[in-house]
Amino acid sequence: MAKLKESDPLPSEAQQLKDLICEGSARRPRKQCEKCAHRHFHWHEACCRWFLVVLDKVVDAIQCVIHRWRCVNCGATFRHLPFPCVAFKRYLRIEIEKRAEAYVEAEPMSYRKVVTDGGAELVYDSPIADAQSTEAEKEAENVPRMSHSTPYRWISEITASRERLQPVVKQAQQADLAGRLSSIRITSAKYRSEARRRVLEACCLLLRALRLVPSRNPTEFETRGSSP
Repeated sequence: MAKLKESDPLPSEAQQLKDLICEGSARRPRKQCEKCAHRHFHWHEACCRWFLVVLDKVVDAIQCVIHRWRCVNCGATFRHLPFPCVAFKRYLRIEIEKRAEAYVEAEPMSYRKVVTDGGAELVYDSPIADAQSTEAEKEAENVPRMSHSTPYRWISEITASRERLQPVVKQAQQADLAGRLSSIRITSAKYRSEARRRVLEACCLLLRALRLVPSRNPTEFETRGSSP
């Protein structure tokens, strides 16, 4: 994919998300240190990071200021990623969970359908050819699109976090009056092995649990530790 660049002007929804991320990261973290359980932090530094948002069948790039904080007790530092963001991912949480959920919940669904909106492919709103290129060269160049392998990886990564999300699953099970957590069925057309079936079922369970316990959503991932 070509080098990321913000649209000029940036769509209003994208600007709102950008402001939300920047302001959230600049707010002092309300959590305990991963290393020493201390709860007091000092601002350490700031850096820029790119995120991708899907608006009107177009993938827009936004550049956000992400702040790094230091524990006053042990000196450990971490990037403070606010709720819309997921560590090591450019797409925002709402997009990752929405498309993963669409695949595991809908019967006639494929990975290629998941990366479309209303049948239209999701294309990147980014410079493709050089400014000096002719119109013919620009038209002939491939426009980057969201790959169908992307939600496949997202589902695997959501499932990989199941051990850390067990408290939320247990809380959801206690509140699950309609039995939604015990009625998961994955059609055989979506997997080729029992291992993959278990991955899909676990992903479905976690996403349903997060919907049942929204106020305790623990997927507010943050990159912790002393390394970037």
